[in-house]
Order: sequence, then structure tokens, then C-alpha cells
Amino acid sequence: MKPLIVAALSFAFPLLAAAAEYESTLLVQTGKLRESDMVVRTITDLESNKICLTFYVRTVGTSPAMTCYDAVSGFKSSVNQVGFFKEGELVVRKVKDFDNSVSCLVAYVSTPGTSPAIDCYKTVKPSDDAIVRAGHLHEGDLDVQRIADPDSTKTCLIAYVATGGTSPSLTCYNSLVQPGEGGIVQTSELREGDLLVRKVVDQPNQKTCLITYVSTRGTSPYFYCFDERSPKGGPPPRP
Repeated sequence: MKPLIVAALSFAFPLLAAAAEYESTLLVQTGKLRESDMVVRTITDLESNKICLTFYVRTVGTSPAMTCYDAVSGFKSSVNQVGFFKEGELVVRKVKDFDNSVSCLVAYVSTPGTSPAIDCYKTVKPSDDAIVRAGHLHEGDLDVQRIADPDSTKTCLIAYVATGGTSPSLTCYNSLVQPGEGGIVQTSELREGDLLVRKVVDQPNQKTCLITYVSTRGTSPYFYCFDERSPKGGPPPRP
């Protein structure tokens, strides 16, 4: 009988040792915002001093998007929608965490299989939270919306392709001009087989963006933006 007890204890000791190594990351949901078919959940990681916002659309086959930032108000957050507009299938919402001075622009289309595109940034001069449509470009099956966020001195470009199941793409950069000044234009394009690349210029903000996509169902465009150089080849403008 004694050998059996010794064998049982020798078998249990590794299990007890393994159980003692368990550590909690203290990950909890601390808030939720729902605006029509969009849901934002606030996830707080108490161990890492981070607050994370997860965005998803209540449609079949959707994928979420997430961003995290440092908690500066003792893990407090107050997330609300402060800006909105809709153009065709495209929905654009501005969500703001007032306690941590973080704003997020969210773009999506309410179709199965979509995923929201987000870009979040610090609010630098709290004022009017509204977003302003500051230009629109339509080329073939590509739509590009130019959005100004005066509250954070940001300009954002949103691109989406008019095919079923598409997801938009979003990029933001610092504004150099007041909202409404100038617009965006396409200056060049390349088509090779199913692949398209369009060159779009935001002259007032001295930004050039290449947008690439394929004209197929479920596609999503991709942005690559860079500063324009001066006509004499000098250094790029300040970021």
C-alpha cells in the first residue's frame, strides 16, 4: 500500500507545481458603446496599464479592429460618439474617450464580411468635436472621402471599392490648412491585370497617396502615403 501512496504523490507533485505558476492578467471589460450596427467595447488591462477599444460591426462574417493606449485617468474612460455621417454604403463615425483625450475615426460598410477601419490619435486642442467632409473623389469603382477633424488638427482619407463585401481603408495625417481648403485629385493610375494603383494628391496638406486594390468581391484597398517634396527637390514639409 505504501508504494502506491508514494507513486500517487510523485504523480501529483508536478501538477501542483504547474498550478502554482498560474498568473492572472487582470483583463476586464470596463465599458460598452453601441451606435446602430457598430459596437465598441472598452477592455482594460490592469496589469499593463492599458485601455483598449475594440470595434466591430454586427453583420455576418465581420472581423473586429482594436487599438490600445496608456490609461492616464486611473483606468477611467468615457467613450461616446461625437461625429457621424453616411454616404451611400459608407458609414463614418468619430468616437472619443474624453477621460484619456483619445479620438478615433471609424469607417465601415454595413455588408456581410466587412471589417471596420480605424485610426486613433490624441486630441491636441479640445474644441468642436465635429468632423467635416472636405473633399470627395470618385474614379471608376473607387471612392475616396477626405475628412477633416479640426479638434485634433487631422485630415483623414477613406477609400472603398464599390463591390460586394468590401471593407474600407483609412489613413490620417496632420492638417496644414483649415477644413474646406482645397481638395483631392487623382494624378495618375496604373492597371495591370486585376491590379489597380491610383495616385491621389492632397495638395493643400502636401500629401501624396498611392491606393492599390483589385476589383473583386470582398476586396479592401491599401494606402501608402508620403509627404510631397518641393518643386526644387528640397526636403519634405514638416510632419
